[in-house]
Amino acid sequence: MTSSTTKTVAIFGATGAQGAPVVREALAKGHTVRAIARDAEKIKATHPDAIALAADLADENAVAEALQGVDAAFLHFPMPSGPDDSQNWAAAFFGAAHKVGLPLLVFVTGGPSGDRFPSSVIVDATTQGMGAVLNSGIPSIVLQSAVYLENLQPEIFLPLLRSEGKLDYPPVGPNMKMQWTSQKDQATLAVAALSRPDLAGQSFEIGTPDALTGTELAGLMGNWLARDVTFAPMTPEEFGQRVGDALGSPGAAFALGDLYGAIAKLGGDTMAIDTKALEATFDVKLTSVADHIKSWG
Repeated sequence: MTSSTTKTVAIFGATGAQGAPVVREALAKGHTVRAIARDAEKIKATHPDAIALAADLADENAVAEALQGVDAAFLHFPMPSGPDDSQNWAAAFFGAAHKVGLPLLVFVTGGPSGDRFPSSVIVDATTQGMGAVLNSGIPSIVLQSAVYLENLQPEIFLPLLRSEGKLDYPPVGPNMKMQWTSQKDQATLAVAALSRPDLAGQSFEIGTPDALTGTELAGLMGNWLARDVTFAPMTPEEFGQRVGDALGSPGAAFALGDLYGAIAKLGGDTMAIDTKALEATFDVKLTSVADHIKSWG
């Protein structure tokens, strides 16, 4: 094994929205990185300083080869395309992890999870996944994401932002403080967790500093766009339908409406977490929502 400061780490989904920032952060911290995705050439083009390994998450032997001899691994399951995908990926990954004796796994839920959130299809699935990881027999740290801050970038979520200065997402009440998680802050925490086997068996809600009301967020978005922006939220059902229609997916329409309907029930500052405690636990410095938005260019 490597020293306590420099690790050999396996990062799955290395070219995706969740995994790519983790690869970059791990390389910046001096770790030896095995970057794993299905397309080796894409990995090499995206992360030339990493060791590119092609593996399908459903292929236990390929996953075991990628995990052999590493100090820790990062995992986030991609969006499933079929009803059995998540189950097949988990079976293959944990079969491989047990085969090679993986010392530590850092797993990201990719969305709100835990008993404090009202039930929804997505919350129930992420919560079930978190429990499966923690009960897998592999030493694991689970990072429970909030809503991704990068959702504010694609036009599919905010088609009226630039044209009319209308911020109609997130679909929650005007006085609710939304907790966001930047993918960059998630990467900072994930890489710190890869060196913390002492925290195995625990889960942590993660977020970017400053839970914000829609009006506060509109002010930041207005500064970014150099125009007046007004918060006029859709209902959760309207938002789900918008995205579902754009994707041609009634299932996505229902799942997203259901998720944001559950989040909206929290109200007030109930969704907010103590990011100072998170920074202290992992010995990191997170970046404010305002500074993340400024960095978008």
